[in-house]
Amino acid sequence: MIGTLFASLIFSSNFRSRGLLLAISALPLAIPSYVFTYCWIAIWPNFRGFWAAALVLTFSTMPYILLAAFAALRRIDKVQVDVARSLGCNRFQVFTRVILPQIRNSIAASTLLVILYVFSDFGAVSLLGVDTFTRAIQNLYRASFDRQSAALLGLILVLFAAVLIFAEERMQRRNINTRSTSRIKEEIALITKRAPKAFAFTAIIAYSLLALAVPAYVLITRMVGNFQGIDLTSLATATLNTIVVATLGATIAILFALPLAWTIISTRSRFALATEKVVLITHALPGVVLGLSLVAFSSRIPWLYQSITLLAFAYALLFLAKGVGATRTSIERVPAGLKEVATTLGVSPWETMRRVTVPLAAPGIGVGFLLVLLTAMKELPATLMLRPTGFDTLAIEIWSAASINRFNEAAPYALLLILIAAIPTFILSRPDRQFQDENRSEVPNRMRQGGIDDIT
Repeated sequence: MIGTLFASLIFSSNFRSRGLLLAISALPLAIPSYVFTYCWIAIWPNFRGFWAAALVLTFSTMPYILLAAFAALRRIDKVQVDVARSLGCNRFQVFTRVILPQIRNSIAASTLLVILYVFSDFGAVSLLGVDTFTRAIQNLYRASFDRQSAALLGLILVLFAAVLIFAEERMQRRNINTRSTSRIKEEIALITKRAPKAFAFTAIIAYSLLALAVPAYVLITRMVGNFQGIDLTSLATATLNTIVVATLGATIAILFALPLAWTIISTRSRFALATEKVVLITHALPGVVLGLSLVAFSSRIPWLYQSITLLAFAYALLFLAKGVGATRTSIERVPAGLKEVATTLGVSPWETMRRVTVPLAAPGIGVGFLLVLLTAMKELPATLMLRPTGFDTLAIEIWSAASINRFNEAAPYALLLILIAAIPTFILSRPDRQFQDENRSEVPNRMRQGGIDDIT
């Protein structure tokens, strides 16, 4: 609800700094849930329990819905809005009867992503002492005599995720997602009066203070208080390790996502649809479950066991759904006419994908890469299980210090992780990125006039 509300407020208000407000509202995406938790515990030691976990996970996941809802709002059919206004509908009626039905599918899809993220969260709930599936699975796995119970809990979690995925799919089928036939060049300002605009601005700033200012204050003051104790060599090594393994994992994920997305779109077979659902279900797997599964698998392969390759592969499996989702959406926006022309000219499906579809879908594929990269940099439980001995990432250093209440030692690692993760977050939240896929998928005049022959 908060993400949809903020997206609607930013979109519907003609703020001059609307792009800046969107970026600020999305920046908490760069802060891992366990860093949020550690910051709040540092200033409020009694910050524990269910509602504390709910608050932290809301801060951590709200930007997912915010960005999805805002992107959907930028694609609504303005003709329907104009017709509703001409029929006497007020601004509230226009939003609830015309705009909301057009963005409902995007909100539902992003909500499903958030639910799956919450299912698999480990760091925040562990620090806050909340009993969840992931924490129970971790505790049972530590007790080697009761691994069957841990496996049973993991299976229940997977089944629950599968039920949610099928329910969301049924809702998508029932809803008709109306698309605009052209890019919206004219802004839709539903909030023009000073009082509602002031409320919208105040709400966004208040959220930003809680989600950004509090963690920033805690981390900076803690780092300054322990400035002499910062190990620059360890900090640089952890930073390099984080960037390298996350980039490798994102690359593997996109290499898997491309053929999967192409197969799902082009064939629509039962196998393709089943594969899509399996990919979504793997996103709900706790990192500890996947990590221990890969440990059992790789223990028989000495060169793979506790290697960077195995850790990167785990990242790719955990976050493949993000890459497939972004890649599929981008490929679907490629004009079908281009692919049909390539087919009539005798170009094979593989060449069509390589020389026509992929170049036009590149911006969306890049978005998928950034999403996987951003999430992989923050991943904790799988990294704890699969990292090579002595291979410490920023997430590992943060957890090692925060879990024993050494908040001053964790501060520089947490601050640096946020700064690095803020780069892809800022790129993802740019308002002018919302239409990059559409712009790249428009057919240039020179291609319509015969330039398509270059692909043969």
